[in-house]
Amino acid sequence: MEFQVHDFRNAQQLLDGGMPWADLNGVISGMSSGDILEAHDRLNQPRRTRGLREIAGGQSAINALFRERLQKLGWTSEPRLFPARGQVLRGWKMDFLKDAVGVEVSFNHAEAIAWTFTRLNIAGESDEVDSASRIKVGVAIFPARSMKVWARMDEAVGDFERAREWLRIMKPIMPLPILVVGLESDASWEAGPFRGTFKGTRTSN
Repeated sequence: MEFQVHDFRNAQQLLDGGMPWADLNGVISGMSSGDILEAHDRLNQPRRTRGLREIAGGQSAINALFRERLQKLGWTSEPRLFPARGQVLRGWKMDFLKDAVGVEVSFNHAEAIAWTFTRLNIAGESDEVDSASRIKVGVAIFPARSMKVWARMDEAVGDFERAREWLRIMKPIMPLPILVVGLESDASWEAGPFRGTFKGTRTSN
């Protein structure tokens, strides 16, 4: 898979040469359309057995591949930011963590883009965050426009282009270095079996 990046506060320089970025680069570069389609089919098999509707877009499959492959490389999945018992924000988590690098893989509604960056910023800047979950640099992964079209994600899904603009606007309150990654589909990829949302806001060419 191809990808593009947006470097915020020299995050790329901080990541270069480190194992976390080598892991992420390898996982993303090694993820093919066939991998995504196989994962999509695997996730849908139990749904077919139960007579349930298949998953609409390709984001669940991509999420599953990130989780499987990063965990094999020693990444912590869904570390809690606030572990104290009774803490109101105990449910807040990052997607992945390794060696003080926090990662969010976001295929959520565009309204959640600001919260994606906020969660990473809190993990790097707040004294309330558990020491084991503190980060020095964040990586926020979004679909680029081409991936939204190929994977038939709803138009409302936040993407790389919108995330870049959000980060520009949020710069005065975002001291944490963050690398924004946009996942691209290749022009040679054949159309997948994704059904889309059929709500009129479906991404189209």
